[in-house]
Amino acid sequence: MARTLSRLARPLRHVEVVDHQRLRLGRAAQILIVDCRHREEHEPAELSSELLQLALVPETSLNREAIFASGYSDYLLWPLIDQEVLSRLAGCVAEIERRSAGLFFSADPLVQKSCNLLAQRVNRQTALSELARLVGTNRTTLVNRFEASFGCGPITWLRHFRMAEAARRLRNGNERVGKIAETLGYENSNNFSTAFKAIHGVSPLSYRKIAFRREKPV
Repeated sequence: MARTLSRLARPLRHVEVVDHQRLRLGRAAQILIVDCRHREEHEPAELSSELLQLALVPETSLNREAIFASGYSDYLLWPLIDQEVLSRLAGCVAEIERRSAGLFFSADPLVQKSCNLLAQRVNRQTALSELARLVGTNRTTLVNRFEASFGCGPITWLRHFRMAEAARRLRNGNERVGKIAETLGYENSNNFSTAFKAIHGVSPLSYRKIAFRREKPV
């Protein structure tokens, strides 16, 4: 089954099919297909809530209400139909990209103004009090508005933004890790690596190797 899904998903650049029991920290899986063909209940595997989970169910026993009530984002029918698999996985990829964009955008004008300013000064250390002054408010108001938008304060937001940018550059180029660290405001490469691993689960070099293996033609 996994081999069949791997073959069908190959045209989708951001999809890699891996047995969920073999997932390791750092695989950065975002879509999980749970084989429910021999289960009595459509109970999702207990992994990260950030995963989009799809149930693989027999066509003869499809129960859409039970699937979605169990927390699945979607489902695949067995036997697999190539175009259906591609269509549903492509929808999952689009949803992941939509979520990722939302991580760094706020409908709150004050918060978004702050985000834009932090992004422009991503290579500089900006104190919370300085940021509040630059956007015309006070620290308490700024933190509260960030918490309402993102569930974290401005400095934590900035750390995640930096690490997302670092991951993008590691995937898309051959820049030295030290150069990426420097342009993202880290004078010490070790501090950058520690911050990157805390969010992505692996070191920057390991992340690049994993990304390279995924992009390499089969």
